[in-house]
Amino acid sequence: MNLVHAIILLRIPFSFFLLPVFLFAVALMDQPHPVKLFILFLLLHILVYPASNAFNSYMDQDEGSIGGLKNPPKAGPLVLWLSIIFNLVAIFCSYFFLGILETYAITAYIIISILYSWKAVRIKRYALPSFLTVVFFQGAFIYALVYLAGQKVSYAEAIKQVNFLYPSIISSLLIAGIYPMTQIYQHKEDAKNGDHTLSRLLGIRGTFEFCSFMFAVATGFMGYHFITADQSHFFYIFLLFNFPALAFFAWWASKVWQDPKQANFRYTMMLNKTSSIAMVLCFILIYFIKHSNELPF
Repeated sequence: MNLVHAIILLRIPFSFFLLPVFLFAVALMDQPHPVKLFILFLLLHILVYPASNAFNSYMDQDEGSIGGLKNPPKAGPLVLWLSIIFNLVAIFCSYFFLGILETYAITAYIIISILYSWKAVRIKRYALPSFLTVVFFQGAFIYALVYLAGQKVSYAEAIKQVNFLYPSIISSLLIAGIYPMTQIYQHKEDAKNGDHTLSRLLGIRGTFEFCSFMFAVATGFMGYHFITADQSHFFYIFLLFNFPALAFFAWWASKVWQDPKQANFRYTMMLNKTSSIAMVLCFILIYFIKHSNELPF
């Protein structure tokens, strides 16, 4: 295996699908710290998430399509070493550029991501524990990390803000509404590896129904949060930007109901891209509206 293949298995572009939670936290901040946010972005999306992808590929030895790669190359030892190096660099940089609490948080995320895929533990093998692990750590945990560490105020002051606890729960609900969909085309591959994912447990139709329910709950919570905070216009923006993804989801579901084989890699990636782009644009717009009086133009 060569270095090019190892870099491909880092799947750095795939980190884009986790960007909405990061930007959700940024959009709701009262006093964002640009330098800290830029460092956090690099640590998470260029180092930590890709390292997790690489480690997962090495453990799984996938022969079929995986998130972001229709035909992944074989994962050799170089992928494992690259994953270790990226994780160590992320830990070192978090301590050097951010602080001890941020280092603990990023280290905890790295450890959990390793336990998720490592064959000796492999949380991924169990439907509910793997679901709860991903939903919490990619949702509420990352939201809290970015929201607390990315502001000019202290942790104590940030925790007291109305945009801390409740939106972190919403973040996990949003992940819960999309994560099982990323497993829907991998049932055979997961069965071969002995992984009882939530999507396998629910079945193809059940996965669509479960994810639509979780997204509906997330939308309800989002509406409650913004409306009670006298920011209902942000909720309407959220609904408007997410309409294309919801329309695609409904159209895809109708195809799958007629032919279960339509629950494939191609449509899964299309849904991920549509949903992620919509939420990224949504939260960027909310940020600029929220901080419009601070802009130099």
